[in-house]
Amino acid sequence: MGACSPMSIVMNVTFKAQDDKYQTLYDTLVAILPDTAARDGAELISCAANPEDKSFEIHEVWDTIENQQAYLQWRTDRGDVDALVALLREPPTFDLREHLSY
Repeated sequence: MGACSPMSIVMNVTFKAQDDKYQTLYDTLVAILPDTAARDGAELISCAANPEDKSFEIHEVWDTIENQQAYLQWRTDRGDVDALVALLREPPTFDLREHLSY
């Protein structure tokens, strides 16, 4: 069994698409998540899509909160955050947790 690495963080993000924007959001996430995975400090990026309720759960593991925040600032500066929010029926939710891996 490996050592616990409590320095990493997990960010779970939920997006709920407008009914007529589900496919656009789907296509956008498919296009941009590889860039997310390539950012400094990204350890794991995965996304689950639910077409029934038009939602997405993005699971991110980052080596530090600073790298996750730098990533989010980069997305904000590029205008990606505003573009994503425009496709949603409600604001996204963010759930930050300490990552424990063994």
